[in-house]
Amino acid sequence: MTQKEVKKITLGGILSWIFGIIFALAGLGAFTSSSFVAGFTMLIMGAVLLPPMNKLFKEKMNFELSKGIKIAVIIIGFVIVGMTMNTDTTSTTIDNSQIDNTNNQANVQTEAQKEVPVKEVEKPKETVYSMNQNIDVDYITYKITKAETFTEMGTSMFNKETEGKFVKVYLKLTNNAQETKQIFSPRFKIEDSKGRKYDRLSDDMMYISDYLEFGKQIQPGLTTSGAIVFELPTDSTDLKVLISGDWVSIKEVKVTLSDIKNIGKDTTQKDEQDAMMDEAMADAQDQMDDLMQQYS
Repeated sequence: MTQKEVKKITLGGILSWIFGIIFALAGLGAFTSSSFVAGFTMLIMGAVLLPPMNKLFKEKMNFELSKGIKIAVIIIGFVIVGMTMNTDTTSTTIDNSQIDNTNNQANVQTEAQKEVPVKEVEKPKETVYSMNQNIDVDYITYKITKAETFTEMGTSMFNKETEGKFVKVYLKLTNNAQETKQIFSPRFKIEDSKGRKYDRLSDDMMYISDYLEFGKQIQPGLTTSGAIVFELPTDSTDLKVLISGDWVSIKEVKVTLSDIKNIGKDTTQKDEQDAMMDEAMADAQDQMDDLMQQYS
């Protein structure tokens, strides 16, 4: 009966396994951090200590390293690794110093730039037009001819009052295009001294007779007139009318309103109705007179 060979475990064998694995892993880690010399040296140190590598050397290459040679290899390896690590540390220190110097120079330049006053680029001055000026906005020439303010407008049946104030702006529009144009887009606003902007009253046509018709058709080369009404608070001052182009236009001009006359109440619609009533009464009287003459 063949007796099994008993494997002997020694303290030196255990330490060879432990330190061999440590050196091998450290060598791989050094390779990943681009320390090739240190990594290669640690891999050799690990190979010298690991029992499987010693067995491979003995069986395939017919030589065996003594304990003294192993110790010498380990010592020399530590020296090489130490020298390599010092070189890397010195390079890193130099690089960091260069970075710090670069940052300091950048900071000095920044501080120097702060001390030099930067001249602001002047914005082009905005052109503000006056009343009774012809102002071209795209294909239409606008002219604001008059401005009035009041607190009441309409008739006894259709009446509108405000706790602020109404501002009525009279305009003339000339079509400079080669084709008929319609005023469909909202082209008018009023801006006050506080930067507040107000749209035209959407129902002003119910209370004034001379309103600028929404969708007004203007033939080429012809001029049309009309008025628009805005409702503003009483503290709105230094009023400017903003005139813009149609839906696709980006142009906008400002016109300062001056000599705004306070008329108390706009009676244009009442006056128109009274005139129509007088005309109807006159027509009726004429017809009555004709009948009386026929039967007299």
